Amino acid sequence: MRAGAALAVIVVLGSAAFACGPSQSAVAPRGTREITPPPPPLTAAISRAEHLGHAGTGTEVYLTLGLKVRQPEQLAALLAAGRTVSPEEYAAAFGPDPVLAQQAAAMLAARGFHATWRPGSSVIAADGPAPAADRLLGVDIENYRLADGTTFYASLDQPRIPTQLTAIVSSVTGLDSYRHARTFAVRPGGLNPTDVLAFYNLKALSDRGLDGTGQTIVLPEIDDLPNLKDLNAFAAKFNLPPFDPLLTIKRDPAWGTPQKPQGETVLDLEIIHEVAPNAKMVVYLSAADFSHGDRAFDQLVTDHLGSIISESLGACEVDVPSGHRDIYASVEDRAVAQGMSHFVATGDNGAYTCGQENDPAGSFPSTLPSVTAVGGTSVFESVQGAYFKEAAWGAPLDESGTGGGASQYYPLPDYQKGVAQAAGHGKRQVPDISADGDPNTGFHIIFEGRNGQAGGTSASTPLWAATVALVNQDLKKNGLREVGFANPALYWMGQNSSRLPAPAFHDVTTGNNLAYDAGPSWDFATGWGSMDGAALDQAWILYIKGGGA
Repeated sequence: MRAGAALAVIVVLGSAAFACGPSQSAVAPRGTREITPPPPPLTAAISRAEHLGHAGTGTEVYLTLGLKVRQPEQLAALLAAGRTVSPEEYAAAFGPDPVLAQQAAAMLAARGFHATWRPGSSVIAADGPAPAADRLLGVDIENYRLADGTTFYASLDQPRIPTQLTAIVSSVTGLDSYRHARTFAVRPGGLNPTDVLAFYNLKALSDRGLDGTGQTIVLPEIDDLPNLKDLNAFAAKFNLPPFDPLLTIKRDPAWGTPQKPQGETVLDLEIIHEVAPNAKMVVYLSAADFSHGDRAFDQLVTDHLGSIISESLGACEVDVPSGHRDIYASVEDRAVAQGMSHFVATGDNGAYTCGQENDPAGSFPSTLPSVTAVGGTSVFESVQGAYFKEAAWGAPLDESGTGGGASQYYPLPDYQKGVAQAAGHGKRQVPDISADGDPNTGFHIIFEGRNGQAGGTSASTPLWAATVALVNQDLKKNGLREVGFANPALYWMGQNSSRLPAPAFHDVTTGNNLAYDAGPSWDFATGWGSMDGAALDQAWILYIKGGGA
């Protein structure tokens, strides 16, 4: 599944003091940070762990098998042309062959697995004892214990898909329980809803009656949300609608057990709600491992309850197993084909998502060319509370900052060829865009009954998702299609800024993410920069009316 969400948090009781000078104010005072360093790669973890022996029948493994699409060439042409289809049309033309999928599930059941496939799904879930997985895939699964007492199972063997399954199965994940998605966020005061709307020129959209009505944002999450108490307290504090009629929580035993509440889900929902207070939100809760996360993400796209995905999760790209990358990319292609916009956090450890002891690397899935990768900035308000300036978020003392850099696997997409950087070596470049992420200049949240301040790229990501909900609402009012895959439009706006009535982005030209400097135009630290809400909306209308780039 996706690596953990990065939630940067400064915890404080009471209100925060804002230091105001003659021309600007620092958004928040400094405090004790709780930014989690990235875990070591699987091979390093195994080398440091106690070997407990071969995994026997008492070790349950959770395999997720990715299924092949039909007519892959036609699907690739559809995506390249920017065309979209309905979920029903996708299933009929490109979805996995239902007969072969059912036969594969039956074969897996005969091999000792509890195997399920749902019509329209891109995966088969197969849970069973470790020895059954060994025999099925020709691997050796072993058990380990870390110094802190954590146990996990893992295999470093490359799985071999049986010939009986190769007609329908393309990839498999779930051969270790070590690698997880991480949340991307940090937690006195912080920007309140009024500040956020003013700073990013979103109030101009709000004043026109754009509030997210008719829009639904869907969120894959790995930390639980047991009740709505914190959310409704936040809504009441800032005179926003209550969450109850707007929020749906999805759970399924097949998706595993989410972590105890960490504040990530609360942060995502509160930021969305303050920008798009009438938008609906649907949360898909899963365990943090890749296999369970793949199942929940597949169902999220299959359900298609909303056209915007906000994801504050990710993992060190080079330590993500290829099976997970392949399954996730296939499901994401389906999301793009169905007209969904997907915003993904780039991480909170600067350019070193795999740790400072390793080379700079990005966070998957933000490195996928088919998603919109969101970085983080440090913000500075004017005395009037409006936009003054931003810098790339980078804090070398605690090794935190906005994720950014080049993918190790995915080639440079067409929409980025106009901003190709030598340091990218012909690969996908992230981030695409940015917004406030520094926990020292973060957002006011309420979590576990306390007022606090949060940042991280898992704060900038839902901010962008909610902004696009307002844009979608306006596009529909004008009889136009929704945003869909955002990157072609975003890069057109960035490269044609002089042709627009006003620039859609605040170009961030100072600061760094511990490896790459921000500079004019697109850069590895902040992408195109942050949004000017009103200008962005106007630019999107022009882009779609003009038929795209």
